[in-house]
Amino acid sequence: MFHTGTQEIRTNRLLLRRFTENDANDMFNNWASDPEVTKFLRWPTHQSIETSRHILNEWTERYRQKDYYVWAIVPDEVGEPIGSIAVVEQDDRIEMVHIGYCIGTKWWHKGYTSEAMAALIEFFFEKVGANRIESQHDPNNPNSGMVMQKCGMKYEGTLRKADFNNQGIVDSSIYSILREEWEKI
Repeated sequence: MFHTGTQEIRTNRLLLRRFTENDANDMFNNWASDPEVTKFLRWPTHQSIETSRHILNEWTERYRQKDYYVWAIVPDEVGEPIGSIAVVEQDDRIEMVHIGYCIGTKWWHKGYTSEAMAALIEFFFEKVGANRIESQHDPNNPNSGMVMQKCGMKYEGTLRKADFNNQGIVDSSIYSILREEWEKI
């Protein structure tokens, strides 16, 4: 793969951009402090804005790495980050990226996450040269799977007790899209 690092991406309604340290308040208030958002995630709900600041400091430091990809999801009509979308795992040997995402409950069911995911699928196939893009969700969070389906990803199966999140050890439903499939869409 030809890694480019986190590049700014525009869609019809969104700006996907790098986080800055100035985004700590929005991160904390819009999604990271909400237990409903973090229910099916691997990281704990932020208890203070200092936690959000600390995470953003780590992320902004890592932006220097060409194989590091973390975006703020910023709807044009909102003008501030409402969530994040990122590569949470990658394997250059098989040209694969695994994408994870979350947004604040106030913006659920508005198509923002699907729009962001579709933009990243295009970015990783066209700019980075990925061959496989995958994602997963806890079966108890079916709306996350709907995002993947809307973006043309295919359900591959559910691995039993193969993951963990804030609910404990959980099943993991896997979706993917291959470059050859995407090129036919």
